[in-house]
Amino acid sequence: MRYPRRYRGGESVRQGYFALLTADPLRGALNRVEARLIEEARGEALFLIPYALRDLAEAWRLVYRDLGLRRGRVVYLRRREEAFDPEVARRVAESPLVILAAESLPEFLDLIRNSLLLQALAEVYRQGGGVVAVGEAAGLLGEAAFYALEGEVRAGFGLALLRGLALLPRVEERGRFLALSRLVADNPDLVGLGLLENTALRLLRGLGEVWAGGVTLVDAGGAEYTGRGVRGLRVDVLSTGERFPLPSL
Repeated sequence: MRYPRRYRGGESVRQGYFALLTADPLRGALNRVEARLIEEARGEALFLIPYALRDLAEAWRLVYRDLGLRRGRVVYLRRREEAFDPEVARRVAESPLVILAAESLPEFLDLIRNSLLLQALAEVYRQGGGVVAVGEAAGLLGEAAFYALEGEVRAGFGLALLRGLALLPRVEERGRFLALSRLVADNPDLVGLGLLENTALRLLRGLGEVWAGGVTLVDAGGAEYTGRGVRGLRVDVLSTGERFPLPSL
C-alpha cells in the first residue's frame, strides 16, 4: 500500500523517531517532554488505542490541549479486521505523531500484528514523524515483548518496529530486570532496554536519547556462556541527558 509523502518541495526532511514514555500523562511527570513532542508535530497527534481505553484517551487529549495540542484525533480498535482497513491505515500513516496505548498487551499485539496498521506505523517513522508508546505499550515495539501472566513476567514476540531490541517498562519492579537479563542472555542478538517509571526515551536511527528518568541497557554480545550460566553480561545504567548507540532501526 502506498501513502502520500508528508514533506514536499523545499521543506527539510526530518528524521523519524520512536519514543517510549513510562508515565501516565494525567500525572504530569513528563509534561515537558510531551509538550516538546507535540510542538515538533506542529500541534497535531493521533491516538491509536483499543476501544476499552476510549475514556482514558479523551482525558489524555484534554491534558495535551494544555500542552499545545491543536488537532487530536483518535482511532479506536475493536476488531482485528479494522487493522486491515486501508482508510484507517492511511489516517495513521499521514499523522506526524502517533501515540499508542494498550491495556491487555497480548490482545493488542494480536490486533495489529502483521497488519496494514503496523505498516502504517513504520511509514510514520520513514516519513519523519514520531511513534510514541505510553506506559506498558512501550514494551511492544521491539522484537520481544513482555507481559504479566499469573504474577510472572513473560516474553513473547513484539511488533518488531525496533529491530534488535527488547524493551521492558518498570524494570525496577521485582523480577523484571531478571526477566530482561535472561531473555538477552538467551538471545544475544538482542539488546535489552529496561525503563524506570517516569522515563522518556527517544530512539533515532542508531541513537538512543534519555530525555528523562533512567534506562538500564543489557547486552550479551561479549558474554561468555558456561555450563551453568552467563559471565560478562554488560549492564549500563543511563540517566537523563545521556546518549548511547543502538542497533540499526
